[in-house]
Amino acid sequence: MIKVRTNNIRGHAAISLRLLKQAFVLRADKSILYFFGALLEISSSILAIYAGARIAALLAQFITSGTAENIWLWLWISIGAGIGVVLGFAIMGYAQRILYFAFAKWSTVAFQSSLCRLDLSDFYDESTRNQINKVAGGYTWQIANLANANFELIYGMARFIAITFVVSQITWWIVPLLIIFLIPSLIAEGRISKILWFVWDEKGDERHTFWGLEWIMRQPKGQMELRSTQAKEFIVNKVNRMLSVFYKEQERKYNEASRVVFPTRVLEVAGTAIGSITLLRQVLSGSISLERYFFLSGALLRVGGALSAIFGTLARMQDMLIFAASYFELIDKQPHNIDIKNAIDLNKASSITIEFRDVCFTYPGEQEPVFKNLSLRIRNGEHVALVGENGAGKTTLIKLLMRFYQPDSGQILINGHDLNDLALESWYSQIATLFQEFNQYPLPIDENITIGRSESKLNAQKLEQAATFAGVDKLVSKYPYGWKTVLDASFKKGTEPSGGQWQRVALARAFYRNANVMVLDEPTSAIDANAEYKIFNSIFENYKHKTALIVSHRFSTVRRANHIIVLDKGKIIEQGSHKTLIKKQGLYYDLFSKQAEGYR
Repeated sequence: MIKVRTNNIRGHAAISLRLLKQAFVLRADKSILYFFGALLEISSSILAIYAGARIAALLAQFITSGTAENIWLWLWISIGAGIGVVLGFAIMGYAQRILYFAFAKWSTVAFQSSLCRLDLSDFYDESTRNQINKVAGGYTWQIANLANANFELIYGMARFIAITFVVSQITWWIVPLLIIFLIPSLIAEGRISKILWFVWDEKGDERHTFWGLEWIMRQPKGQMELRSTQAKEFIVNKVNRMLSVFYKEQERKYNEASRVVFPTRVLEVAGTAIGSITLLRQVLSGSISLERYFFLSGALLRVGGALSAIFGTLARMQDMLIFAASYFELIDKQPHNIDIKNAIDLNKASSITIEFRDVCFTYPGEQEPVFKNLSLRIRNGEHVALVGENGAGKTTLIKLLMRFYQPDSGQILINGHDLNDLALESWYSQIATLFQEFNQYPLPIDENITIGRSESKLNAQKLEQAATFAGVDKLVSKYPYGWKTVLDASFKKGTEPSGGQWQRVALARAFYRNANVMVLDEPTSAIDANAEYKIFNSIFENYKHKTALIVSHRFSTVRRANHIIVLDKGKIIEQGSHKTLIKKQGLYYDLFSKQAEGYR
């Protein structure tokens, strides 16, 4: 892993070298082709300068003496050199375009892979969140452009060295002078690039809010609420005010930095002018021939352009390098939630027991703990319901069970083993989950379900069975494209399921996993009571010998569990069967009675 810092030249060089190596990994053929095109262009360009100088000298000779020996030969050489220049640029352009495509794909996959590798807590960390938002705004084209800029820089340096070799024949000090006069321009451009990114960093919260509002405005569901609540104008005006503040600050700092740019441009011209004066004095004094004057004069005019191109590329890269530093820092970020050496494999386990032993937990950045010395045990094949008011800790318990977060103290034991000692993927293979906020994939309905076991080959029989258990089979029969109907109305073969229909699909996804443990967090909140009854009949009948952990506010569901755990402010205050808890007339009884009252 390369550690990068935005204000560190060595770090920037490390990024460039990393991308250059990656170019040869992705497309070695096109990388080599680019450098071949660069070599062709440079050599043809110098030949074109010399041929042009030779022709100019022969024309001068023709005017004075009436002879111009081999002038037609040099004309054809000049034309050939021109073709070489054009062909060289064409080859470089072609190679760069293919490399751009390769890097766009690679940077996208690398970014998405890094998101899936991060700890869940990272997404709630402000600095990481801002970094993700920053990178998400341009990783596809910024990294690809930077990779191509690396090639342009190498080409520019090679071109500069070749022309410098020619120009150095005027006098030894002319090239160092040109470099000295161009350095201020590079510094000024680099300063501007840094300022623009500093504005981004300073406005991290505003950017985060902007992307959140922009995402809502792009969703049909978001537009439904914006229109029905007449909030469109408010949101658009809010976004406009945010962007006005951001870009006004960006413009102010840009104007401040740009004041030094004009004088540096004058210095660039001054360097070339001094070289031209020196060369003219040499030809007038007879130190060099007219042919040599034309050749060196042409090269001198190009050396300034070559140097300016190098510094221009470097200045342009400043912006991209600062972005790339954040990009690579993000994709190189390693999760803390990783398997220990020789982690225990649960893939072949046929039964699962779960135990929380004196677990204490506080969310990062919070002061109040969710759990204090929480202890509970779930036996294999037991159907357990978690009950409690909002904020009691029900969903948090599931997050800890999934190892999304680490307890502050205590242990979570699976089959007697500490959860942290297990191979995480093998533990996940034992669980089927349905969270309150489940994913709605813009994919065909069969893939929306079988993604529950995407690592295995599609099993048509299990797919049909899972769909039947969740009541999705009836939906499939109504859709014009059957299993291949895309669950997104924006597609040609798509449809927009209702909230309840989406929940059925998500349930089918959990059923398709056919795991030993089923964890359901409000699994039927958007489904009518009759459909809910049928679905839980499927769960309790077809998963008799498997463990189920259910979070639900619907007591028609809860009462059928073998064991009910009542949570209040992170503590277990009651547990037992429905009948037992009703007899106790505690919190469970109160919650049940209030809900029952609503149906009377």
